[in-house]
Parts: sequence; C-alpha cells; structure tokens
Amino acid sequence: MFTGWLTCIPVVLRPIKKDKMTNCMETWMTILISIPLGALSSLIAWWILNYWIKPKIKFSEDISKTLIDSTAIYRFKFENYGKRKIVDNLLLAKLRIKGIRYKSIWEVIYLPLDNDKIPIIRPIKGEVKIIREVPRLELGLIELRNRKFLPQAIKEKIDNDTITLEELMNLGSESELILYVTGYDEISGAKKTFESKPYKVGDIKTGLFNKKGLNVE
Repeated sequence: MFTGWLTCIPVVLRPIKKDKMTNCMETWMTILISIPLGALSSLIAWWILNYWIKPKIKFSEDISKTLIDSTAIYRFKFENYGKRKIVDNLLLAKLRIKGIRYKSIWEVIYLPLDNDKIPIIRPIKGEVKIIREVPRLELGLIELRNRKFLPQAIKEKIDNDTITLEELMNLGSESELILYVTGYDEISGAKKTFESKPYKVGDIKTGLFNKKGLNVE
C-alpha cells in the first residue's frame, strides 16, 4: 500500500586517485621532516649566539698595589676577549671575611670602586686601540652600614682614608675578595654576570699592570 516511500539511494565509492594519495603523503613527509629540522636549526643558532660568539671576561690573576703620597691604591684589571660588546655594565667588589665576630660566620663588606658603571666594554680582538678596564678600590668611602661589625680602630682608619686592603683582609681567620661584572650582550640582550676568582691577601702585588696584558710588573 505504501510501496515507493522508501527508496534505496546508491552510494558510489570511488577510489582515491594515485596522484592525490602521493601528494598527500608527500605533504605529510614534508611536515614531519621540516618541523625537527626547523627546531634543530633554531637550537644551533641559539647555541652559536649564546655560547660560541658570546662576550667573555678575563680577570687579572693579581690585584695591583701602588703608593701615592704614602696612600695605597688597589686596582683590578680585566678584558673582554669575546667577539661582542657588553653594554650597561655594573661592577661590584665583595669582600668576605670569616671569624670577625664568630669563628664560623662570614661577614660581607661591599667595597666602593672609583667607577662602578661602564657603558661599553669592547672586545679586545679586532679593535684598533685595545682597551682593558682598570677599576680602583676606594676604601675610604666604605659605607657606614658595612662598618658596623668592624673594630673601632679600623673604622677610624677608613674615616682618615689610611686603611689598607691587607688590614681588612687580615681581620679574620680567612678572607676573599671577588669582583663581579654584570652587563648585557649587545646582540642577544641577555644579561650576563662574570665573576673573578676569589682573591686572597697573597694575590696583592706591588706594581702596575703592564700595558699589553693583565699581569702586574
């Protein structure tokens, strides 16, 4: 009675042409290969930028000591032997002394420098005029907050600008002085901090740094 209501609609399944299947496979292969290659290329570029041609600071092995009108002057020396400039540099000299108040406790004194800001540290390689930085300690300008645990006689010598670095470093049972240089890579903009070796009192040598290197003559 209701024949004709339901009609079977034939569905024709056509096979995918070979050339279309090949193109699809090639597209996926390209994607699978290009992604790891791109990541590897980026990794290599990042490594070259941050490790191979990065700025590098080399510090002098000794601290230079000279006398001017019986006043002791102490200087560090360092150079950028990398391949890029370091900009907006801050310098910090940290003296650590063990056993001033307590035998096992290290006290910290931040020593002022004549110039703790250097706009540009140029690489020595490829420069017509080689510039090596020679910051000077200003022991007579040690801030009051860094003196509170020092003996009164030492405080008076600081006020009179007659204190020596040897006197400060010999206050405790052990001491070390570290110079830090913090700046930015001129290309990557990455902030980098360079640290000298821990100088001991025996690393203080009388004489000037030679003009062509980092050694005390």
